[in-house]
Amino acid sequence: MMRIAIADDLSADAGKLREFICRWAQEQGVFLVPAPAVFESGEALLAGFAPDTFDVIFLDIYMSGMTGMEAAKKIREQDDACQLIFTTTTREFAVDSYDVAAAFYLVKPYSYEKLAQALTRCGAKLLEQNQCVMVPGAAGQQPLLLHQITHTEYCGRCVEVHITSGEKITVPMRQADFAALLLDYPYFCDCTRGVLVNFEQVEELLADRFLLKNGTAVPISRLKYREVREQFLAFTYARMRGGH
Repeated sequence: MMRIAIADDLSADAGKLREFICRWAQEQGVFLVPAPAVFESGEALLAGFAPDTFDVIFLDIYMSGMTGMEAAKKIREQDDACQLIFTTTTREFAVDSYDVAAAFYLVKPYSYEKLAQALTRCGAKLLEQNQCVMVPGAAGQQPLLLHQITHTEYCGRCVEVHITSGEKITVPMRQADFAALLLDYPYFCDCTRGVLVNFEQVEELLADRFLLKNGTAVPISRLKYREVREQFLAFTYARMRGGH
């Protein structure tokens, strides 16, 4: 399943892109829910935008009013998970696209094969983003999306899972069993007794704690500090080189 939006003030270009997207989805067996939404400006897109509204957004850079690059920056202020693909007539802004973590940069006129390559890459990233583990909940086993976790704390025979929306999920599990699920993934770390942190959500490593992007301070055990620091630096280095 994939939710896709197109922002382009040229109806012919938007229509052709929509046709390509639907063809790719049919060939790949991807369910589009709903059909790709088309917006004639960046302003129109942002008027109906909220975090987790779309999985992939195509943005024409040269639009009347707000440019696609300006719209992308506004989107990134709210949502850092959706995949952004720029469509434009020049490579002039290719370098700038890195600033908003664009997944692909398509120069018009582009072929169906180029479009398919872009969407296939996004599909792989979305699968990775949607990694989850099954944990017990009120209605039986339920999925827990790993990339939404900021950190976890063991308290009162339950694990309190803090997620990026600011909510907290209570999981009735032993810490050892819960940690065994998460520590298989390189972005999670056991930084002190009963506490796991998601490196993806770390803003800064300090002398005795992690400072998260949401302002939360997560303590690091003095005895584990060197090991934790090395693990965090290895993760950061791998991510800079394009790893996960």
